[in-house]
Amino acid sequence: MVLISAVAFGTLSIFAKLAYSAGLSTEQLLAFRFVLAALGMWVLALAVGQNPLRLARRQVLSLIALGGVLYTAQALTYFIALRTLPASLCVLIVYIYPSLVVIAGWLFLRREVSVWTGVALVASFAGVAMLVGGAQLLLNSGLIFAFAAPLMYTTFILLGERVMRAAPAVAASAVMMSATAVVLCIVAAIEGRLALPRTVDGWAVSVGIAIVPTMIAISLFLAGLPRIGAARASLLSTLEPVVTVALAVVLLGDRFSFLQAAGGVLVLLAVVVVQAAHLWRPGLPAALK
Repeated sequence: MVLISAVAFGTLSIFAKLAYSAGLSTEQLLAFRFVLAALGMWVLALAVGQNPLRLARRQVLSLIALGGVLYTAQALTYFIALRTLPASLCVLIVYIYPSLVVIAGWLFLRREVSVWTGVALVASFAGVAMLVGGAQLLLNSGLIFAFAAPLMYTTFILLGERVMRAAPAVAASAVMMSATAVVLCIVAAIEGRLALPRTVDGWAVSVGIAIVPTMIAISLFLAGLPRIGAARASLLSTLEPVVTVALAVVLLGDRFSFLQAAGGVLVLLAVVVVQAAHLWRPGLPAALK
């Protein structure tokens, strides 16, 4: 589930480029993305018998906090950082979050950090750095938002792991995305950019970004998170930039250098290592316990 989620999340930057070329603004795109995704998740939740209205009040409040505060903050800080910093630098900064998840789990939750997890962590971070080409660090206000994004996402993952242990994934995703949609609509309205797409291309890319890197990606990540744990899930999610670079080459005609190829191999190696480290353990795999 987490690997499929990473592949789906990997399409986000591609959809964003198509959305901007279709004339959509950042606030408009984010608001419309989550409004459509929330509506879709409510329909899906009711169809599979996971009525969000039947969730316990405590679960609902936790999910509203996850979506309306943490995920919204992560999305906004990342897109604001993109306004003043190169995309490659933003990606590199955001992908310190697997390290933050492992360190936070060790410091605050007293979780063990195995040698294989450490190896995968180093390999994945080095691979991401090579994928984005080692962007230069520019000292400006955008850095504050760029570093805030992985901090928000780390908190989201660690708290989400606990919340999702007892919550059905589809219903929980519907509530969380609804909270995110409400807050982002308010932000877009304040900025004067809350409007429907005006072109067929705008509608098409809006529906696509709501389904693939939002509905599919977030719901599968939330479903897989309590099954394998925050540290393992965050490490496996580093497959996302590999997918993004590959799609950029195939669909947008971007060039693919040897350095990027080597970085992609390192990230894939990290995914294999973190998976194999758990499969080699005696007894049932963690996902089956």
